[in-house]
Amino acid sequence: MLFTVNLEIPSILLTEDEDATNQRILDSARSLYIEFGLRRTTMEDVAKRAGMGRATLYRRFSEKDQLFKAVILRDLQRHIVIIEKEIAQVPSALDGLLEAFIRFSMLVHSNELLQRLLKSEPDHVLPYLTTDFEIIMTFACQYLSMQIDRGQQLGHIRQVPLLMLSEMIMRLTQSLMLSPKGVIYPGDEASLRTFTETYLRPFLTP
Repeated sequence: MLFTVNLEIPSILLTEDEDATNQRILDSARSLYIEFGLRRTTMEDVAKRAGMGRATLYRRFSEKDQLFKAVILRDLQRHIVIIEKEIAQVPSALDGLLEAFIRFSMLVHSNELLQRLLKSEPDHVLPYLTTDFEIIMTFACQYLSMQIDRGQQLGHIRQVPLLMLSEMIMRLTQSLMLSPKGVIYPGDEASLRTFTETYLRPFLTP
């Protein structure tokens, strides 16, 4: 029987904010971060590129830190949408979860914004991806927990603590993002698949 893996995922995780002004702000901020870096981009720069006054920008995003996190969360949301489409017809929840891990690791590694900032100003951006990583971690773990819970109910995934397993997978992804070079390399699909099949599949198989 073919199970659809992506059932019961709340639309909020897959649907972007439809506010056109917010989208214009996020688009403008993201392009400036890539072009000039996070440190050199001011809120005034974002307002100017978005074609609005500073007051309009500050009503929606009160500070630079909040705006940057919103940009990162939108990128994460878009990655989840891509992954959902790719695993929609995967034959089991376990296969879908493993494929999601591989695809997400590759998408994060190839993310233009993250790669630009990690290379050009790691000291400035690392706190957002380490000590201040809680918002992104919570968002991603919410998505993973629903996938894993469904897979456990179907008998496809080993019965281990749901939240702990979700966080473990997310922390693996975080580690690959921050320290990509090694035998397990997120830029090499073959190495990710070898790791997944050798270690994750045996651990997660009922």
